[in-house]
Amino acid sequence: MLNALREKTQGLMGAALLVILVVPFVLWGVSSYFGGASQVYVARGHGLRITQAEFAEALAHQRVALEHAFGKNLNPAALSGGKFKKAVLQGLINKTLLIHSAIKAGYVTNPDELAFEIRHIPAFRVHGHFSAQRYRELLAAQGLTVAGFERRVRDLTLLNQVKAGLLMSAFVPQQVVAHAARLLGQKRAFSYVVLAPRAFAPRGPVSGARIARYYAKHAQAFRLPQEVRIAYVVLSPHAVMRTMPHKVGMAALRRAYQAHIAQFTNPEQRLVRHIMIALAPHPTAKAVAEAKARLAALRAQILHGASFAALARRYSQDPASAAQGGNLGFVTEGDLSKPVGQAVFALPLHQVSAPIVGRSGVHLFEVTAVRPATVIPFAKVRAALKQLVLKERARRRMYHLSERLRNAAFEHPHSVAPAARRLRLTVHESGWFARTGGAGIAALPQVVKAVFAPKVLAGRRNTHAITVGTDALVVAHVIGRKAGRAEPLATARPVIVRDIRAAIARRRVKAREALLVKELRKGAPLATLARQMHLVVAAPAPAEAVTPGLPQALLKAVFRTPPSAAGHPVPGTVALGQGQRAVFVVRQVIPGAVKPTSARYIQLERSLIGDSGVATYLAYMESLRARAHIHINAQAL
Repeated sequence: MLNALREKTQGLMGAALLVILVVPFVLWGVSSYFGGASQVYVARGHGLRITQAEFAEALAHQRVALEHAFGKNLNPAALSGGKFKKAVLQGLINKTLLIHSAIKAGYVTNPDELAFEIRHIPAFRVHGHFSAQRYRELLAAQGLTVAGFERRVRDLTLLNQVKAGLLMSAFVPQQVVAHAARLLGQKRAFSYVVLAPRAFAPRGPVSGARIARYYAKHAQAFRLPQEVRIAYVVLSPHAVMRTMPHKVGMAALRRAYQAHIAQFTNPEQRLVRHIMIALAPHPTAKAVAEAKARLAALRAQILHGASFAALARRYSQDPASAAQGGNLGFVTEGDLSKPVGQAVFALPLHQVSAPIVGRSGVHLFEVTAVRPATVIPFAKVRAALKQLVLKERARRRMYHLSERLRNAAFEHPHSVAPAARRLRLTVHESGWFARTGGAGIAALPQVVKAVFAPKVLAGRRNTHAITVGTDALVVAHVIGRKAGRAEPLATARPVIVRDIRAAIARRRVKAREALLVKELRKGAPLATLARQMHLVVAAPAPAEAVTPGLPQALLKAVFRTPPSAAGHPVPGTVALGQGQRAVFVVRQVIPGAVKPTSARYIQLERSLIGDSGVATYLAYMESLRARAHIHINAQAL
């Protein structure tokens, strides 16, 4: 390949070719030429910048959350469709705009409160106390950094502040509540019959001619999509490790131990209790001075024998610890804000500090126990060190092998086997899948998109090296294709028969419903018509708008039906789902009354205020989106 290039770079044409090849490397660098250094934005607007990497991360997290929630009941194809991507993107846009607006409006996240929230997450606690080691281990297992996780918690706190502010600002006039209370207490007496499609389905066989006509008329519904099978290789640190020698020398292990000593060190922990006088977000000097004076008086009492715990229970304004005598549990210096942490970890054991100003208030601290920092001995972490060394070697080797994989896939475009042999990788094969995705590797949208690119789909070349996750590359080649085709009539026949029977049943239900309503409007009793038509009449006790045991759609229709001014029965109809229809007659409207002092009235008022708050939040969100002038790059999805 290099000889051919050398031969073609002689003369003016060759010089021009070299300019075309070399200039991109000079301007952007080798890594940028292959990977792309510029940010690709999925969505942009005022106060909004969502990169392709951020969108991919949000997609991955949402997929993991859904997989954990639904397990085997989740259809993998649903996680690779356009609707799923658009829903995730809209949620990410809303979150980004809300955080931007919160920061702009002056909302802040108190570092002390952030640390407190994290320390009290149950997953990070051992024997009732926060464990910094468990915290780091769990984050590492999820592929998260401490800074990244704390940024997420901070963003969530900001979002909750904005939402709480909008929801708490909601207001509903008492006239509206009173009117709703009258409607809530209202009851209606009615009877109804249900027309179920299965009772009207034809019993006899469906003729072959009718089946053939239906098949021809709905040909598009019986087309099978284009499908492919692929051969593919995966280059990942794990795959690279399988091809590497697993012997690691003692010197390398010792170097790794020193390089990662912080990972194997349990920092000093102190059992701390405090008394806090809360401060406003931007306190005045007078407020700080008053809080210090109150705490100085309490400190004097403690030094003269008063119980720290008793005073904390009585005077501390920290709702999370006051009831426990001010106990914060074992903490590390990193769990606290910098000035507070430095003061607490300089405090001698069993001594009460002078008042210390933190971000959320002024504190008195006492350290009641100390767990010294401990380093896990080298011998106990030797196996973990070996894995660290091997993984690091695999990552370094990945950098070189990734270029070799790209080159091999390009130089031998008609198969992934040469690339697999060159890099000692295993060739895998997928099952059949369509553009909507499939199982295994075919559940990854980026793989499906690359495979169905025209030249790859035609089998003329390999895919480019597709990034999967954070540290893996996939190259695939189409080894089998099934063109879009009509499903044979023989296999489509059961579905066609079912659809024909269902269509006949729906027409019969509609005709019977129209006949019933016509006769009811003439004044015929529902019970008489039901007997003639072999239907069952249901006559429940007078019901309210929300009554357990009755179909909600039916109740909504009954309460939407205007009563007759003359008091005559009023007929109506409603769909109940699954093709079922109900025909009902409202016989009587019983006025309701809910006392303003009752628990039910108060609950209704809170519900209406909640609904108003949600409406306010949605309107605010819509205004943010309108002002942002959002542009979505559909090509980057």
